[in-house]
Amino acid sequence: MIIRKSLVAVGVLVAALGMTACSSDDSSDTASTTAATSAVPSTTASASSADAAAPSAQVLQEQLTTFFDPATTVEQKAAVIEDGTGRTALLGQFNDVLAGYPLTATVGEVAVDGDTVVATTQIAGPHGGAPVPVTFVQKDGSWVIADASTCEIFGMGRLSCS
Repeated sequence: MIIRKSLVAVGVLVAALGMTACSSDDSSDTASTTAATSAVPSTTASASSADAAAPSAQVLQEQLTTFFDPATTVEQKAAVIEDGTGRTALLGQFNDVLAGYPLTATVGEVAVDGDTVVATTQIAGPHGGAPVPVTFVQKDGSWVIADASTCEIFGMGRLSCS
């Protein structure tokens, strides 16, 4: 039963990625990315320090690689997401999905917006992929995948954070 649910989840994820991959490139994605990149941060000290401590694409890539690796333990995955302790059951289910349908994530353009970072990330599987904006936030001095982005990725595989 669990395997069947995992296969259904994988099928839905593939369909979601396929539909996104087939969308038109004529959208205003460039304008929104440019706006996020060129946004002027507020004059508070916290925004300035967040901008100065913005993570490199490599740091974000390492977090995503951990998140999408089916061999990574639930505890290791919990450390790279914002609400890791609250999402352990879903992380276990996500590992089951990934074991049957491996996905990769490649960080592209990174935009800093105050105390958050959005990385345009190519999420791909055996049948193609699509760019997905993944938000990162600081937690205990590390940049981790924001809970909203974690839940969005789970949702692609029909796993619900609710």
